[in-house]
Amino acid sequence: MKRLISVVLASGIIASSLMLSACNQSNENSSVPNESAVSQEESTASEIKNDGESSTESIAEISVEESVPEITSQQLSKLSKEISSYQSVPEFTGTSEKINAREIAENKKITIVPDNSNKTYSSLVMGQMKNAANAAGFKTIDIKETDGTISTVSDALNSAIKQKSDISVLFGDINKDNLATTIETVQSNGIEVVSSGCAGVKQNDHFVDNTVPINYQLAGKLMADWTLVKNQGKVNALAVNNSDSVLSNTIYNGFAEEFKQYVSTATGYCTTINGTSTEISNGFSSKIKAALTEDPNINYIIVFDETMISDAVSAVGQTNSKAKVIATGGSKEAFDMAQSGNLEMLVAHSYEWVGYATIDYALRVMSGSKLPTDQSVPFRIVTADIIKKALNEDDSDADGFYEICFGAAFVDGYTNLWSLGEE
Repeated sequence: MKRLISVVLASGIIASSLMLSACNQSNENSSVPNESAVSQEESTASEIKNDGESSTESIAEISVEESVPEITSQQLSKLSKEISSYQSVPEFTGTSEKINAREIAENKKITIVPDNSNKTYSSLVMGQMKNAANAAGFKTIDIKETDGTISTVSDALNSAIKQKSDISVLFGDINKDNLATTIETVQSNGIEVVSSGCAGVKQNDHFVDNTVPINYQLAGKLMADWTLVKNQGKVNALAVNNSDSVLSNTIYNGFAEEFKQYVSTATGYCTTINGTSTEISNGFSSKIKAALTEDPNINYIIVFDETMISDAVSAVGQTNSKAKVIATGGSKEAFDMAQSGNLEMLVAHSYEWVGYATIDYALRVMSGSKLPTDQSVPFRIVTADIIKKALNEDDSDADGFYEICFGAAFVDGYTNLWSLGEE
């Protein structure tokens, strides 16, 4: 038996392309714009049935399973300990076999194609990938410019043929289904294509030769665990998700899987607002504000795309909601929001670490080495108190916490794995 929670928004919001779905909604019925560089298969923005008709507009009923047993004190204690284990500077735990990066990369060319060069996430990772590729010793590192459309991504990937690259990396929310012909053409010219920065572990992208396994689902799990522990299992959640982002959806799925394990109809529910990239770029706070106004019992807002953090924080302020905002991200702006206390908690991920992990994987593909099933890219839980303590103890000349959050041990770790210290 299911408990149904009805949500009704203002008529102006109903006319929008906002979609609400349950946290345990599957992603088989996804609907995304054809021109977006996002993967359709991974989208969790589902069409909702209303009065027997299919609708991509606003609302409807969100179902919560009744059969889930109430979370126990022992389970909460276990989750609390796990959360605590993610609050320190992470150690480098890469266990892949050592390779000789300089031998592999010598006289080699690598083409790196981001989903959108204007995105903070992608642009920052591109810079770190370049640093890692330089350290590895690639002769040519060609980082392309794209604007988020399939046509610019396709042109950028095709350039790998003209440049006679040895390997190409597709990074971020790129729709591989709409890029299939280009990928196959590049592959037919002897260039392997690797994707990174969107799918998680055990989640291979279409058409590419390999997908860098980064456990983005873990970030979602940690956010679910945080809300459960902080509110003793009684969570009325509003999940704010970018349905055009494979990365956002991957993290969201990790959250949903964990949330539905512990939340019963007697202890909470989760409402999801799915927004497209276009909606988000035009401002999404009004959608969040409408949901908070309609349901004052919401006690947590979970943000899966860091470009939506400021909208969530703004909506809370404008409605005087008591809801706490937590999010995931790695930009300076996200860290600033956590430091100021506008975010109760941030599940941070390191763009630099992702850059090094991607180049490491590309080197292993090129050399025919055994490929890891998880690149062991960590996440760190940070709060205003954690940031304050770290900055007080830091004696470096770092500009801010975002520069010291993950330390530098992973650079030494990859230096060792790549045999660079043995020259």
